[in-house]
Amino acid sequence: MKLKDLIPEHKDLQDAIISSNMTTCYLILEELFSARKETIHYDKFREHWIDTYKHVYDLISSMKPRQSTRL
Repeated sequence: MKLKDLIPEHKDLQDAIISSNMTTCYLILEELFSARKETIHYDKFREHWIDTYKHVYDLISSMKPRQSTRL
């Protein structure tokens, strides 16, 4: 995964969005685990989440835009 370099003001925003997204995913997953009387450890989640995020980002980056067939 390679993110484009941004000006400092946008870099802070990008970091905030990534952090917020990861936190939201963790809270949802934690709630799902608690419903099953299980626990999830943040460090393990963080490691797995970043790998998943990179994988999805790479897949989306490699996709070509679909050509519209409508006239």
